[in-house]
Amino acid sequence: MSSEPEHVCLVPFPEVAEVVEPWLEHSAGARPSHGIPPHVTLLSPCAPDPNGVGDVLADTVAFDVDFREVRRFPDVVYLAPEPAEPFVELTRALWRRFPGWPPYEGAHPTITPHLTVAWGAKLDEAEAKVVPRLPLRGRAHEAVMLRRAEPARWEPVARFPFMET
Repeated sequence: MSSEPEHVCLVPFPEVAEVVEPWLEHSAGARPSHGIPPHVTLLSPCAPDPNGVGDVLADTVAFDVDFREVRRFPDVVYLAPEPAEPFVELTRALWRRFPGWPPYEGAHPTITPHLTVAWGAKLDEAEAKVVPRLPLRGRAHEAVMLRRAEPARWEPVARFPFMET
């Protein structure tokens, strides 16, 4: 494994694109124009095994997600998904299946589901513009595995639809 992931597994939220994408375009590496949609990450880096990921996610039931709160990491403004626990459970399940692929290469002791709004630049401005648009709502209806196609471009490798009830 390198420090730059070659594969990632995420849950996209196109419903929030209008609010989030303008700020993501200021972020290094996570730009929609680079092929990465607004999302909550499940595993990054991710094992390049679509069949194994599909096995783990096969029984996942789609669920509604609310984004009511903006929070921060040191250099990131993000939306906190509610509920957060399904994302934590999916990340843990993928990690159990692929123990050599810990979330964020083991750099963080806890799993904190988040949808990045801005990373590195314009954090205060992004937060000020996004907060009045809250709450946002989306539906976790699939996971997507992306592969780095070139240094600043990602492309989908596989989609894993969740079961609708």
